[in-house]
Amino acid sequence: MAACGGIADLTLTAAQRSPDFEVAAIQDVDEAALRKTGDRFGIRRRYLRFEDLLTEDIDFVVVNSPNHLHLDQVRVAASAGKPCLVQKPLARTLAEAEEMVALAAAHGIRLGVTMFEISKPLHHQVKAMVREGWLGTPTVIQACSAHDIYLRNPPDADNWRRDPDKVGGGAFIQLAVHQINLASWILEKDITSVSATGTSGLTVFEDETTLTTAQFRDGPVAHFAASYAADLYAFSLCGTRGRIHLFPDHLLIKGDLPFQGEIFDYPDPGKETVLRLEALQDAVDALRDSVEIHASFARWLLDREEFPCTGEIALRDMRVVDAAYRSVKEGRSISLP
Repeated sequence: MAACGGIADLTLTAAQRSPDFEVAAIQDVDEAALRKTGDRFGIRRRYLRFEDLLTEDIDFVVVNSPNHLHLDQVRVAASAGKPCLVQKPLARTLAEAEEMVALAAAHGIRLGVTMFEISKPLHHQVKAMVREGWLGTPTVIQACSAHDIYLRNPPDADNWRRDPDKVGGGAFIQLAVHQINLASWILEKDITSVSATGTSGLTVFEDETTLTTAQFRDGPVAHFAASYAADLYAFSLCGTRGRIHLFPDHLLIKGDLPFQGEIFDYPDPGKETVLRLEALQDAVDALRDSVEIHASFARWLLDREEFPCTGEIALRDMRVVDAAYRSVKEGRSISLP
């Protein structure tokens, strides 16, 4: 695993639970962070240089590094024949993402992206409900991914997250990419056009708040909002026969049909029902390891299952992000291939 900051603890905690993969070695340019993480998780093999990490007899590399390092590290790993699981977003720019997918193909390695929203068992049940027709014909998606951490505690001036050139943007590429990917995965449809607008002035970020309207193939439309000046997670799916609203601690559901699922049942058609997520935790925990994203990548390398966010899929998401930023800049709708 490259880089011990950010979401590294999620990778290492998942590895402790999983029967499918373990973290054999870690790398970070910060010696203190390397020592702290290695000691905490009992990992003895530690490296300051990414290139030295690749001398290990490893099956794949988890690239948890800041966005601006993704391309260079995938380039080095691909040259060494090591498959890569890259923390979202795949890259800073569409051009970098295209190059990374091309590198993987040229060197014959598999490339995936860590998308934690499709690593949640509850979202797998929602996908099953849509696929089985409980929602009817999907019509509207409304999604918001926002936090006010940086509003209340601005990052230091030397923090890479403050530099648009290192991030590839700001709130939208960091936050909305999760829900863009989630919506496309649930609907099994691509976005065909994007229109976006943005605002700033409350934080140190130029891309502080961005709202995007997206058209999916064959009909559904969506709003994707991302912000560093608000605090809200919400994801809603509406169709001709029902609706599901997901929030951090509960979900709200109403539809014409009953449904029996692995995590929750909906036995009373026509009744708006609130389900607290804490009441579903045992069912979620029972399924957690079967859909955990790192383990899924490991099983994909063994040809035991398909991986839900390959490099090509992440490249599709980057086209949407790129179109949103172009739309803000140019003040027009952007069509996608």
